[in-house]
Amino acid sequence: MKQNKIEVKKLKSEYCNDKHLTIVIDGVPLDVILHNLYPNNRLLGLVPTILDWIDNIKEKELIKLRFSSLKDEEVLPILICPDDCDLWCTVIVAKVLQKNEFIIWDKIGIDKSSREKLLNGYDCIGSKVKWLDKAHSLTFNIDEYNTELNKIYA
Repeated sequence: MKQNKIEVKKLKSEYCNDKHLTIVIDGVPLDVILHNLYPNNRLLGLVPTILDWIDNIKEKELIKLRFSSLKDEEVLPILICPDDCDLWCTVIVAKVLQKNEFIIWDKIGIDKSSREKLLNGYDCIGSKVKWLDKAHSLTFNIDEYNTELNKIYA
């Protein structure tokens, strides 16, 4: 099984002049990967769901719960718009599978939860997704994945 390398590095992005935590896959920032696949979707400059940047307690709880989930399958918010840093604007999610010593991002997509659904709670995140078909699945070593993403989610 081909494995991808996941790292969290401090880098500048399209709309943030200061360095911030950035998800890097095989040496390329995730927002850049998605932008290269979908240049008209305004994905360049999205930032990770860095818990320290999110003000809403319920949003933080949802993200932490989904990251630490022991379910075989979970939908995890991974990138957000840097303007508001919340789950109300553009949210990129990954369908995360746990298989033995691997974590697989089976699909990556744009959450399409409606305002009405979000007003009733954030559990709707990931229930309606426009999957990005050009974004192939990614496979990570579970230890490396947890070590790196704990920089964002812990």
